[in-house]
Order: sequence, then structure tokens, then C-alpha cells
Amino acid sequence: MIPLNYHHLYYFWTIARAGSIAAARQRVCLSQPALSGQIKALERSCKARLLERSRKGVALTYEGRIVFERCERIFSEGDELAAVIQNGFKAHSILRMGVQPTVTREVVLGLLAFARQADPSCRVALLSGEPEALGAKLKRQAVDFVIANEDLAAALGGDYRGRLVGRLPVYFVANGSVKRLVRRFPADLSETALLVRSAENPVRREVDRYLSSRRVVVRVDADSDDVDLLRRLAIEGRGAAALSAPSVAPDIRAGRLKVLHPSPVGIHEPVWFACASHPRANPALRGMIESLMSGFELFGQALGGGAHRRPVTDPKARR
Repeated sequence: MIPLNYHHLYYFWTIARAGSIAAARQRVCLSQPALSGQIKALERSCKARLLERSRKGVALTYEGRIVFERCERIFSEGDELAAVIQNGFKAHSILRMGVQPTVTREVVLGLLAFARQADPSCRVALLSGEPEALGAKLKRQAVDFVIANEDLAAALGGDYRGRLVGRLPVYFVANGSVKRLVRRFPADLSETALLVRSAENPVRREVDRYLSSRRVVVRVDADSDDVDLLRRLAIEGRGAAALSAPSVAPDIRAGRLKVLHPSPVGIHEPVWFACASHPRANPALRGMIESLMSGFELFGQALGGGAHRRPVTDPKARR
């Protein structure tokens, strides 16, 4: 490991932000020769020139830009830490929420709105990842809370708990021209390109079981966990898509998409929450996690109802 001197890094960061050594020396209370010596020592340690000097000031080299970007994070965090210490260690809560990309976007937006209602001072940081990666981050406490299409807590063991929040009804939809070709549902899907989730997705498995049980052989034109992409392809007439009610409700209302069957067919998108059984976060954050685990619900209504969250007038009452 290269022994970095953080004083040298701080002086370099200050000079780069000030634009010149002369301007920076007034901020750090060092003479110009002493400050130049600190930078030369850092450059020797890095084995690279970090600053280009001229009469107009300094400019970052390629290597200097790399060092500067990391210094921005290091010393910005330091400033935040200093503020927390001065405030008696009363920091703003930051809920680190892991999100599986396959979860319907409207569900995530509803969850964020619920979190703001439960605690307006709490910030939410979203981290996207596949289930295995999100589970590992939950175990390392890199995330506090996970929303996914499967029960991650079951695989993580007794130190974690999961909750099935709801099951969103999935509909086969298409634009008007494709719908006219599907007169007999689902039989006519054999003559229509299908736009579906990837093979590992639980929604795709339900779609495959449903069509197989009805002896419908389909041609998959696109399989992707990008719900918005599948929706756009369906609007453009590339085929019929199997998507959850909240993700297509606005397009149904606007007439961009049509439902191919009059009532739900029994296919659902599950939505699961997962967190540690005993979160080690600060009390405010633990209260937020408990509010989400106990107060947020999805109601699997027919198309037109969409996804809803149960109103909570006093989230603290649920802790």
C-alpha cells in the first residue's frame, strides 16, 4: 500500500480548488515555498505530476484529476463528519435502499413517497443490484433495506426478515393494431411476437406456466427486465407484452395500449421487502425501517386501480 500523507492531499485539494498556490496559502497559513514543497512531496509519493503550474495559476493533469476527484469525496465526508461532531453526533438519517431493477418503477416511487411522509428529514439513497448482490450488501450492512421480486430474507437466514408486500396483477397488453390480430385470447398469441421478462424473473415463470398450460406456443421477440423498454416496444407494435398493472395503467388510459383479456388471468408480480431482524442503524432509521415493514402495502387490484400505499397518519404509532 502506498503511504499517503493526508496533509499533503489536503494541501493539494485546497490548491486545486483555489486555482493557484498563492490563493491557497492564505487559507492554510503556509508560505508559498512550504506549500510548493508539500505538493512536490505528494507528487513523489504518487510518482506522477499532479499540477501544471503557470503564471495564471495551476491546472490539473490527467493523474491530478483522478486524485482530485477522490479528494473531493474524502474531504467532503470529513466536513460532514465535523458538522456531525459539532452537532453532538446528531446526524441526518440516510436510508440506504437496495432495489432489484425488475421491481416496477411505480412501486419504488410509491415507497419513496411513503418514506417522505413517515420522516421528512430522512434521506433515501437508492442502490440497484441483482438479488444475490443485494443480499450480500444487506449482510455487510451496505444497505439497510431491500425491495425485490423474491424473498431474499429466506435465503439469508434467521437474522433477517422478509415480508410479501403485495402481488401486482400482470396483464397481456398491445397496441391497437396488434390487438386486432388477437381475437381469441390466449390462442392467438401463437401468431404474435411476445415481449416478456427474462427467464429468471418470477413473472416470466408464471407467464410460461400459464401459456404452457393452455398449449400456447409463442415466439419471444424480446426478453428483458427493463419494463419501460418492453412497454415502449409494445406501444410501437412490436408484439404483446406481459406487464404489471401499475406500469401500463397510464398507457391504457391514454389509449396507447389495449388489454388483450377482459379480466385478470392469475399472473402476478410479487413484491418483497427484506431487512435485518435487528437493524443496527440509529433509532430514527430503525423507526423508518419498521414503518416501511409494517405500514406500506400494495393492493393487487384490477387494471385501473393500480398500486396503492395505505395512508399512515402517524407512522411512529406503528413502531
